[in-house]
Amino acid sequence: MPLLIYTVQPKDTLWTIASVYGSSIQGIAEQNNLANPDLITPGQVLLIPVRDNVLEVPPGSLVYTVQPGDTLYVISLLFGVSMQSILALNNIPNPANIVPGMLIVLPGNAVNPFQPVEPGIIRYTVLPGDTLFRIAPRFGTTVQSIIAANPGVVPERILPGQILTISIPVNAVAIYRGNPNRRMVSLTFDATYGDNQTGRLLQILRDNNIKATFFLSGIWPLNYPNLARDIVREGHEIGNHSLTHPHMTQIPLSEVSDQLVRTNALIRNITGAQPYLFRPPFGEYNQSVLNTVARLGFLTIMWTVDSLDWQNPGVDQIVNRVVNNAVPGAIILMHQAAYQTPDALPSIISRLRQLGYSFGTVTEILNP
Repeated sequence: MPLLIYTVQPKDTLWTIASVYGSSIQGIAEQNNLANPDLITPGQVLLIPVRDNVLEVPPGSLVYTVQPGDTLYVISLLFGVSMQSILALNNIPNPANIVPGMLIVLPGNAVNPFQPVEPGIIRYTVLPGDTLFRIAPRFGTTVQSIIAANPGVVPERILPGQILTISIPVNAVAIYRGNPNRRMVSLTFDATYGDNQTGRLLQILRDNNIKATFFLSGIWPLNYPNLARDIVREGHEIGNHSLTHPHMTQIPLSEVSDQLVRTNALIRNITGAQPYLFRPPFGEYNQSVLNTVARLGFLTIMWTVDSLDWQNPGVDQIVNRVVNNAVPGAIILMHQAAYQTPDALPSIISRLRQLGYSFGTVTEILNP
């Protein structure tokens, strides 16, 4: 039975969707873990089991409904397949002119990023130096909870690269600061538009042996895939910064979810990284956004110190603002597109080191 990836439209109900695609309300509800089939919202992505005689596609195919802004390149990256393999399965007269609503049959090796998720679950990859006693407080949980969620795990023998299932509170909070008892700060860079200063920033971080956290909007690795790979290759951490940098409190929660899911798929298939940190665009959130983000398995990361580098106030002003407001556990907000940031960064690093601070990624700074 084909499985259609469908985005809910205004006035849709499960009954109308089931009628059009030869499915059933029960089948759609079960496929998507819907507790209340009457509660679906425009923009929500559903998986629709479709009878073989409704869509003329090979049995068991995964079929995607093209959305506004999609290109074959975007679709190939979303599902981790080549454009050539998509073209081989579809009669597309002009590959450069696909339109919303068009159905695209995907190759058998496509990885569907829109699968329903278990609420509040992070798939965490163990880092060097990790212990369960460090990991648990980082995610607001307990060692016992992690052991219970990972049958067979031996607390004294977790290894780098091992993947752990970790539950996080669904009634979420935003994190503004790391461990206040460690004299460490985290440099973070938000990236949405332009390659700008990325190459210079990476060189400065490399010269100073510092690992930072880069929060990428999905459109950034789409436009600069090689730079995104460079960030990961040099050992920096990647966070999710939404797909198109919208005001999250002004869009439906279904679109909030879609923004994060699409961005993570793009980052994963371009760089191999699997982010679990999220920074809301403009720093805007409410409790509903926080809870939606947590249900998808993300921690919401804000900042302790805003460098205001995006205002380009002058190199000395950026340096002084960061250094004078630094505290143990500080998360420092900067932007890879701010043209004065590379000139300020060496002084920030030097002066903070003189004050006894070390540097780490956001994940490292959350360690107890």
